[in-house]
Amino acid sequence: MKKKVFLFLLPGLLIFGFIQARKYYYRYQEEQRRAVYYENLVDTSSPTVTVLRDSILVPYRNEKKTVHIYVPPGYDKDTLARYPVLYFMDGESSFNDLENMGPEWQIDEVINEASANGKQTAIVVGIQDHDDRDAEYTPWINEDNPKAHGAEYSKWVANELKSFIDTNYRTITEPEATSIGGISRSGMMAYYMLMAYPDVFGMAFIQSPSMWVDDDRLMAMEISDDELAKKKVFVSVGQYEGNTMISHAEGIYNKFKAQGLGEDRLRFEMIMGESHWHITWRKSFALAYPWIMN
Repeated sequence: MKKKVFLFLLPGLLIFGFIQARKYYYRYQEEQRRAVYYENLVDTSSPTVTVLRDSILVPYRNEKKTVHIYVPPGYDKDTLARYPVLYFMDGESSFNDLENMGPEWQIDEVINEASANGKQTAIVVGIQDHDDRDAEYTPWINEDNPKAHGAEYSKWVANELKSFIDTNYRTITEPEATSIGGISRSGMMAYYMLMAYPDVFGMAFIQSPSMWVDDDRLMAMEISDDELAKKKVFVSVGQYEGNTMISHAEGIYNKFKAQGLGEDRLRFEMIMGESHWHITWRKSFALAYPWIMN
């Protein structure tokens, strides 16, 4: 009897074992790929990247924050030119493997190439995250994070940090030339800030957004049809990030599409072959930048 039961269960056990073995194999491959980057880190930032370390006051915290600022090639030569500005959260990942302690997003390389080809360039402000990253990148207090202060953080970026950048750099200040971007939890914050400050941010890079943090309240945020019509939004997610992440990214895209944002101003990209990590966002930005600046 036991032998018959075993033989009956054997095919299912073999299939289960195969699935588990494949899962561990893919995980092993991913770990090996990442290890290559960690073992060979060097400074990969462009000469026009400046790190203002612990320099920008965040009054509501009574602390100073580090920002990483990129200006395009030729910025110092043409003193009349003004530029769009991209604000990126998790900004230590923007330009330099050593700052990120892993593969950077190559934002500077992408814009340098655009400059070499006579395309639109931009100033990029990479805002370094804080030790309490989850609280900083959560808009409202909830069960996930009872110390959340993302609303205060967003207000600081939209008002005080933007004012500092506009005062000290040759920027185009209008919303149509001002982007907000992020990845994972800060990708969710990019969505939040686009909705909370439509008079400040006209473009958004919403990459692998962790909407699960407070999905109901986030998706309930609204801006008017007229406000949305002026926006340009790029949404992306990795192919292997899981059903929840993919469905939430698609949810943002579908929400804006249903409200009338056309394909010329709204784009969704599945980053094939990638999971939830920096190479995904490197590939995503390389697709997003020329489209969003066109």
